[in-house]
Amino acid sequence: MAGISLSGLASNLNTDSLISQLMVSEQRPISLLQQRESKETTKLSSWGQIKNALSSLQAAAEAMDTRDELKAFKTSVSGTAATATAGTGAVAGSYSLEITKLADVQKVKSANSYAGLTSQVVDVSGGSKTLSIKVGDKTTDIEITDKNNSLAGVRDAINASKSGVTATLVHDGDANAPYRLVLTSNETGTANAFSLSGVNELAYDAATGTGTGLTKIQAASNAEFTVDGIAVSKSSNVVTDAIQGVTLTLAATTTAGTPSKITVTSDSSSIQTKAAALVKAYNDLNSIIKVQTAYNPTTKTSGTLNGDSTARGLQAQIRSIMGGTAGSGSQNTLSALGISFQKDGSLALDSTKLQAALDNPNLDVGAIFAKDANGTGIASKLATTISGMLGTQGMVTARTDGINDTIKRLDKQIESLSTRLVNVEARYRAQFTALEKTMSSMNSTSSQLTQQLAALSSS
Repeated sequence: MAGISLSGLASNLNTDSLISQLMVSEQRPISLLQQRESKETTKLSSWGQIKNALSSLQAAAEAMDTRDELKAFKTSVSGTAATATAGTGAVAGSYSLEITKLADVQKVKSANSYAGLTSQVVDVSGGSKTLSIKVGDKTTDIEITDKNNSLAGVRDAINASKSGVTATLVHDGDANAPYRLVLTSNETGTANAFSLSGVNELAYDAATGTGTGLTKIQAASNAEFTVDGIAVSKSSNVVTDAIQGVTLTLAATTTAGTPSKITVTSDSSSIQTKAAALVKAYNDLNSIIKVQTAYNPTTKTSGTLNGDSTARGLQAQIRSIMGGTAGSGSQNTLSALGISFQKDGSLALDSTKLQAALDNPNLDVGAIFAKDANGTGIASKLATTISGMLGTQGMVTARTDGINDTIKRLDKQIESLSTRLVNVEARYRAQFTALEKTMSSMNSTSSQLTQQLAALSSS
């Protein structure tokens, strides 16, 4: 009988290779789940693009969903004494502005100068003292002790109190006592003037402009000016309510008899810009949905969201609003303003036609875009609809939540199968180990029989 040749393992098999091949087969269900998860993740990314585009379209719609936002004006101001910007509620007109005084902060300084930051300002040898700072109707109390009665300590205590007064130190260059404490009101205007009491070294009365420890640098003052000869007094140099819808920023006084002239005129370019932004935002959204839901019959390839009814439904709703009517009269659509659909489903803006519509006194452009007591315009409808879509109960949120739930479920299935495969591989290795032991035993028995047969033959 021919002898049995052994090479390596008793079974003469590459056990690790066989187990690896078996595990590839066992891994197949996990691979399929991972492929599904990858597709769901890609869908989620696609919906992220749609959500971003929807948010941009919502912002563009909200920029023109009220009549005030469609009443755009620009301003011009002669001279350099002031600047002006027109906002909500502005009306066309011209105004004469004379500025006699600017609003300013109150400033006081310590009557004494000090050698260094640790120099004593308040004598607290008799115990702690309470420094009261009154700004308008508000009073702030600060406890002064031997821990904070130095120049730096007083400064820091006042600043930490948030009283409406800021403390700083000024170095005047004196060789012996160069430091002075300076207190400044945080806001301009007489209403923000401050007084200090309770500590003699820091006492000051804003009403009289005198104190025992502090002296006046400048008193708080209001801005004093006239608009078309009407006297106005304001606590700030930024004035929002002197001229309807116009913010004035006062920078300098004017020469007597030489007022600045403020002119407020209509600015249709602002509406043109907003309309262009609305058209672009719509086209961006439409393009994203078109790509994501597309199907190419030639290449037989589909977009990530091909067949997704939510995406198609969303697109249909938005398009319906943009192509709808608002306002009264025969010219009550966006196309009457030069915003019309193209063959490919995109929107195009004819700025010349829009300008003609804005210049037409018989066409109520505001009614087509904005919401008021008489109706809801297209921009307002659009903003409200998108807000609902993106809300917690909206169609977009529901769709993305559904995809996230699917991904979580697939993750759990993959985790469960991965755990099972660890046990499967262990079982395979145990089975092959048993096989090796059995084969080794059989090989040993075969060898013994061969030897016995050989002995019989020779005898």
